[in-house]
Amino acid sequence: MPAQELRVDAEPETGAARPLHHHPYTRPALFVVVLVAVAVIAAVVGIRRLEPDPVPAWPAQAGQTGSSTCTDPSRSQQWRVSWTVTPQIGVVPTAMAARTLPDGAWTDRGGDRWQLRWNQAPAEAAGTDFAWDHSLTAPMSGLSGVAVSAAMSPRYVTPDGACTVYAAAFGPGAVGKGSVAVVGDSLTAQLIVPAVGQDGGVADENVPPVTSSLYPTAAAVGSTPSAVPTTSVPELGPLAASLTALGMRPQVDGQGGRRWVTDPDATEPIDQANWTMLDELRGLREAGSVVVALGTNDASWASQARTDAQFEERLSWTLSNLQSMLDEMAVSGHCTVVMSMASQGKKGTGTQRGDRFELAAARINAVLRANADSQGRLAFYDWGAQGDQHAFGTADAWFGKDTIHLSPAGVPAYVTAMTEAARLGC
Repeated sequence: MPAQELRVDAEPETGAARPLHHHPYTRPALFVVVLVAVAVIAAVVGIRRLEPDPVPAWPAQAGQTGSSTCTDPSRSQQWRVSWTVTPQIGVVPTAMAARTLPDGAWTDRGGDRWQLRWNQAPAEAAGTDFAWDHSLTAPMSGLSGVAVSAAMSPRYVTPDGACTVYAAAFGPGAVGKGSVAVVGDSLTAQLIVPAVGQDGGVADENVPPVTSSLYPTAAAVGSTPSAVPTTSVPELGPLAASLTALGMRPQVDGQGGRRWVTDPDATEPIDQANWTMLDELRGLREAGSVVVALGTNDASWASQARTDAQFEERLSWTLSNLQSMLDEMAVSGHCTVVMSMASQGKKGTGTQRGDRFELAAARINAVLRANADSQGRLAFYDWGAQGDQHAFGTADAWFGKDTIHLSPAGVPAYVTAMTEAARLGC
């Protein structure tokens, strides 16, 4: 006879003790009921979501309005740009303001000089240095007459050069979970447009370049509103296509010549912003995750010093300011993945000491790795170790004849690395 649980209770009339037996399946049944109840309650109160967040429409829709912000923690200042989308799917600013954190009132800053930036068009043939000058500086009265396609990532550098406000980013305005920002130099810029070759031109020679006459000029500002044309449905570059295929909402920003830190000789605020990507990183602070791929231009700048003493001075400047940037990124809400740089086989250092670039790169990479090991919101992806195995001159080179930029074989390799970095997490 199977064992039964026994406890003593009283008979209802006589008060005498009697045994009370429980069925052996009573407790398991009650446990299942409790689990079901908890699951129902969790779904109702939102403890766990049963469906993913909806992906916003992309590209932006005509008539859509919104506002975007950028926060500069070094000055406790926040900037805001309100914008609207024209019938031609171009983005134009409607108001520009700033306030002091935590709760200062917004003040109009539209009369100051801001800098509008945008990405290259898919059909554009760029130079070998990838230093596209897609910018226009003017107060809002001038910039409001220039409509830049939402597909070309219009953004506004603040008057002090400390922040970049992205309009309709992440397709459009969809920050947070599922959004990923990739920030880098000219190697990243190679992944923005489809089919870029090793020398910066489009792979298909039959595709005509976009001429400068299609872009707004200083003379055009304040006159008849113009637009930077592109297709209404953008053709994604290889990196954005890879990230989108994984269900992410990417914002890819690669600019030629950019470094981790600014040039110490830069005096004008916006000129300082044109050396570094700190203002972009502040503008993309609300992204779910961020990948940063910089350092090649920092190592090159240090290695081109005239003397060993100047080399050490430049490298010390770079490492000190790099540490400040990493400290700032480490306290942001998202996960930031920093990528090391390749250092082998690079030419054009301009010095008798050909190993200076490798020395600078090694020390910069070491700072990145050490901070990722010690800071909870930073992670490290070792692209440099991969790239160094495929330096220019090797059988399967990932770099072109300038030894810096990607070869046709290097483009998909870099896309794979950046995609892995975006999925790495902290």
